[in-house]
Amino acid sequence: MTGREDLALGFRLAVGGGRGSVTRLVLSTVGIGLAVAILLVAASLGTVRENRLQRSSDAAVVTAPIPGVAPLDYLARNTDFRGNPIALVYLHPTGPNSPVPPGLDRIPAPGEVVVSPKVDELIAADTSGLLKPRLPGEQVGLIDHEALVNPNDLVVYVGADDFAGNVPVYAFGADSALPRVAEQNILALLLLGLVILLAPVFVFIGTVSRLGAAERDRRLAALRLAGSSLPQLRRIAAAETLVSTLAGLLAGSALFLVLRAMAADIQVFRFGVFPHDLTPPWPLVALIVLVVPALTVATALAAQRHTIVEPLGVVREAAPTWRRLWWRLLPIAAGTALLIPDVGPWTQLGQVLMASGAVLLLLGIPALLPWLLERAVSGIRGGPPSFQLAIRRLQADSGTPSRVVAGLCVVLAGAIGLLSLLAGQTDFDQAQSAEERGTLVGQAIVHADGEAAETATTALRALPGSADFEAVRTIFVKSGTPDAGHLTLGVADCATVEATTGVTGCRDGDVFTVRNSHSRPFEKGQPVILSDFRSKDRNGDQNWTIPVAPRPVELKQWGVGQYVRTQLLVTPAAIAGVDLSGASATMSVRPAASDPDFVDRVRNAIAPLAWRASVAAYDGQRDSAEARMFADARSFLLGGSLSVLVLAGVSLLVLAQEQVRARRRALGALSATGVPVRVIVRSLLWQNGIPLLLGIVIATAIGVGIATVGQRLVWNTLYVDWGAVGFLAVAAAVVALLVTASTLPSVRSAARSENLRTE
Repeated sequence: MTGREDLALGFRLAVGGGRGSVTRLVLSTVGIGLAVAILLVAASLGTVRENRLQRSSDAAVVTAPIPGVAPLDYLARNTDFRGNPIALVYLHPTGPNSPVPPGLDRIPAPGEVVVSPKVDELIAADTSGLLKPRLPGEQVGLIDHEALVNPNDLVVYVGADDFAGNVPVYAFGADSALPRVAEQNILALLLLGLVILLAPVFVFIGTVSRLGAAERDRRLAALRLAGSSLPQLRRIAAAETLVSTLAGLLAGSALFLVLRAMAADIQVFRFGVFPHDLTPPWPLVALIVLVVPALTVATALAAQRHTIVEPLGVVREAAPTWRRLWWRLLPIAAGTALLIPDVGPWTQLGQVLMASGAVLLLLGIPALLPWLLERAVSGIRGGPPSFQLAIRRLQADSGTPSRVVAGLCVVLAGAIGLLSLLAGQTDFDQAQSAEERGTLVGQAIVHADGEAAETATTALRALPGSADFEAVRTIFVKSGTPDAGHLTLGVADCATVEATTGVTGCRDGDVFTVRNSHSRPFEKGQPVILSDFRSKDRNGDQNWTIPVAPRPVELKQWGVGQYVRTQLLVTPAAIAGVDLSGASATMSVRPAASDPDFVDRVRNAIAPLAWRASVAAYDGQRDSAEARMFADARSFLLGGSLSVLVLAGVSLLVLAQEQVRARRRALGALSATGVPVRVIVRSLLWQNGIPLLLGIVIATAIGVGIATVGQRLVWNTLYVDWGAVGFLAVAAAVVALLVTASTLPSVRSAARSENLRTE
């Protein structure tokens, strides 16, 4: 036969070889299709990043004066509705040619608002009626969604009169600023995570291509009997593999297009993408189209390397030589050497070194596991029959069981390293007791500028269902002590003083000094000059003398104390005669009874003050924006690890089923000699469990090694997230147990004496 005829025969065998061939074709198509879809998504990440940077650059403000352009007064503030952060941007044009933000046809007039599509959906879905009244104006339009950085952004442009504290904007479209250090570290870790999570995908592609290898070898033996040569057999095997590969490429492309259409509704790491962002570059698409078939064909042909296909059957060659250790340590040593240099995780060189080092470390697992398993089982003797059967099988062939669990262990090692790096950043200070945190949950913290402080105070005191109102008025200390220009003075009644400091016996007229790193000495009779925060001249200066000896206290780092940074804390009687009308105010209030909408009602109460007041909800933690980003990244990587763990479990199932098919004559012989099926099943459990246990040990060691070398990215000390380690190890063990259980029907079918018959 010609080469074309060989390929055609391989195609016919793949699709017309009976029900078993069709089943294998479907399973292979699904497996390869899933892997191809993942690869296409990964190939689109560069386009996603470029498009996001472009949209972010288009929305960036230019504050440098431009001749002939009337600046746009621009002020950004934030609010929150049931956990959804909403950006409020106040706009006031100073002339007819003031720049218009991207996504708007015109600048909204005072009393008008333009909202993003997601805000409009949120308003429509709000059954409580608490969100719409908070918007400072009438909705007159929607922001063009193409101008948003994320399709799920919650943005409101508000038309306003002239206001203070604004930023003059002369144009939009500045170069995007570099991410903050925390963002750079997170992006570096996510890149590392992407490389780690993609590694098992290629392993899975190679595994799926070996599905039905035993049946394929028997068909090739029959063709050999019919007169086919060895090169012809290789072409037929390659063509048979290519059928499922090409079908998988088509299925994966279709799945990718479905996911692409749903992209706008998917939010990952608090970010989203537009469908057109998920457009992989054609060179990468071509690379995937070439690499996936090449990998599957190479794997199928490599599986026959130690197989002699002859007319009378299939013989597998095995050379009982001891495995060598030295070359198996090279990937680990090389990976460590690449991760040690500190060239910066946000540089291109640093990212290449990190990705390459991580891949090499992970390659050390499948390289080292067979050697370790071989040494571990070589000297084991005795035990129950099922254990002895498993040990003898592992002693005869430790390579196949190692390949079975290697994919699981690669995922486990990468997840342990990344989650340990992220765990240190989310290990917040837990100084306050659980009881104290519980009493503050639901508390709202309100900060108001001087001109709005009295109005905000009145609104909060009149809020129905509120309790435990506390307030601190803050004023600037301009002089009176060395470096006093950096100090502030807070005014609060005794109830607030005792609640925020824990001091007892406070009386109106007392003065307190707050102990912290900026503490300065204050004494009775010391003159102090006070001024408003926003004073631009000395007309607002006021003289004050400390009337009594100050008592030292410490502010609690939660509640109001978390938001007040003051060095002097005085009661109203001690500062009588000082005009506090220009002093800003920080207030706290909490619900008298459980009320999930209380914080939103507080926000609505001060909404008329617009940018002059802001609200922070106290939820028992002090998560900074960076901490929340690390927590989101940790959740994303944990979810990705579990997803790839499931993918590795499917790979494990394929290999386990192939093991049972390849050994069915041996299993039939065991059953014929009187070995119960339950003993055979337990031996298979031991056979998968022992390599898995050793793999978990290696994966934990390499994962901790990745965290140790990479700790300089985000944390000063090594912090191993043993909870995540235990969770992922248990998940891997459960996957292995479920896979073993799923082979029970095949084992029972194989453990029959009929399998010993030869025709």
